[in-house]
Order: sequence, then C-alpha cells, then structure tokens
Amino acid sequence: MIRLPVLIAALLAVTPSAMAQASPADPFSQSPTSLAPMSDIPRTPEGTPDFQGVVWATNYFPVFELSPMSAELVVPEEEAARIVATMFGGMQGFLEKSIDPEAHVIMGETDGLPVVRGERRTRLIVVPASGKLPLTDAARAVADATDTQDGPKDDYEQRPSGERCLVLSGVPPIHAVISYNRQQIIQTSTHVVIHNENGDEARIIPFADAHQPAGGPRSWYGDSIARWDGDTLVITTVRTPAAERVRGLMTKFVVNADATIIERYTRLSETELLYQFTIVDPEAYSEPWVGEFSFGAVDTGMFPSPCHEHNHSLPGILRGQRVADARASGD
Repeated sequence: MIRLPVLIAALLAVTPSAMAQASPADPFSQSPTSLAPMSDIPRTPEGTPDFQGVVWATNYFPVFELSPMSAELVVPEEEAARIVATMFGGMQGFLEKSIDPEAHVIMGETDGLPVVRGERRTRLIVVPASGKLPLTDAARAVADATDTQDGPKDDYEQRPSGERCLVLSGVPPIHAVISYNRQQIIQTSTHVVIHNENGDEARIIPFADAHQPAGGPRSWYGDSIARWDGDTLVITTVRTPAAERVRGLMTKFVVNADATIIERYTRLSETELLYQFTIVDPEAYSEPWVGEFSFGAVDTGMFPSPCHEHNHSLPGILRGQRVADARASGD
C-alpha cells in the first residue's frame, strides 16, 4: 500500500486547475445540529481552520437509523448503556458466525453509542427527523438483495473490493465500523488529505470549483473536491464506483454512481470534530438525508492496518466454489 510520506509528496506536487475558497451554491448543505463551532479555532497560515496534528478517532456502536430501542435521538448515559447491551446481546451470534469470528469481541469493546457535544445519540441519521432512510421501493429492493443484486461473484474481479483489499474505509461517507476508526487530516493551501488508518487509505482532494470531466480516470473513492463554508470544511464527491453502491454493515443503504455525497467537518472544540454527511440520490431516496457523529482527539497514534483477505480468504472462497461446482456436476 502507498505510505503516508509518498502521499504527502504527491499532494504537494499537484496543482489544481481551479481553487474555491468561496462557497458555491449548495442547496443541500446542513448547519450542525449541535452548538456552533469553537470560537478560537487553530488556523493555518492561510487563515483556514487547522485540523492537523491530531489523530481523530471514533469507536461507536454502529446504530445507523431509528431502532425499536428508542424513539429519542438523545438519551442519558444509563439508557445508552442499556441499549448497547441489549442490541449487542441480540447480534452476538450473528456477528460471530456471519461476519468474523472476532467481530463479536471487537464490537463488545466499543465506546457505546455515538456522541455529539457530550450527548449520546441513538442513531447517525438526523435528517429526516424520523431517523429512517427515505429509500424508494426500488432502492430498498436493491439493498435487501445485497448478495445477489450484482450478479455472479465466481471469479476474481467479481468479488467485493473489501475482499480484494482494494478499498476498506476510503469511500465516502464514513458510516459504520466494528473497531476503532482513526484518521488524520493533512492540509495545504491547495489540497486536503483524509488519511484513514483502516486500510492505510488516503483521499487526496483538491480545493476546486469543478469536478473532473466525466469519462476520465476513475477512482475507488469517487471524484472529490473541497471548499470552505465559513469554518466548515466541505467535501463534495460524485461518481463513486457503481459496484460499491450497496453500503453498510447491519443496515444496508444505497449510493448510486450518479449520487452526490457532501461531507462536512466542523471543529467543535480542541478535542471534538463533528462529521456530517448528506446523500443526494433521487433515484434511491425520496429526499436528501443526513447523518452525523463526532470524532474525538486521541493520543494513541495511527497503527499499520494490513489487509490479508486478498492473500488468504479470496483463494479459499474461489477454491471452495470450484469444489462445490465439481460435486454438483458429479466430477
């Protein structure tokens, strides 16, 4: 995998064709649902908020949308602990058998429900207020048919990108993990880098007022551009991979290739970075929807994150299917 020094060198060597410190029209931008950003923000020499020099991490229990456990968005600590314990108890066997033999152990050691401004949130979705994904019937059918909707997966290139160790956490939006999710942000006057620990992946994003022309080289992370909206960093992404349109762990959602993803980073304090994402996809949703949670500053540093599914699991998966094919044919 590409290491961080190489990414920084590439970042500094590239000059975008256009810059946009001013905010273009964005009818789907959302103001933070919590309090205003910190008043004394560390700033770069250019005067923009400085998110660097900090490892930002989150380790929340992955509750994506409204659940039967609580109709309230914010709950007290005791109620939050009860919700996590109940949901984890119901999921434990599924995680161990269907996700990973260690998944139930990892998820059992989370920091609990997501937190924003010290408030425990029962879900990530804050818009619409119902807390439910506004999926169209067609998109819900696609999400429910995750295992079959992309056709056969019997050869190397048909397998999901995660199994192939191509993409683990770099595709926006950030939404659900079953272990610590750490990231660093690197800024220059022309670019911002979002470096994720999981998969050691980085998105190198120019400050620009237009995306690349359609038909050019495609990225697993989509085509992203950045701008500042006051003291909020806004990243807009289009043309994410069609093959990766179904996302999510326990709750599946859809992001089509022609969807628009708007991410917003707002520093609320020295130790809290609010992350919001808006999905605009009329084919899949009846209205744009918004999720949010906060990263916290940690002193643990970043750790190597090798991916060996490509080396070990994938050959086993394909070999096992060939054996099944041979048995079915009587060979």
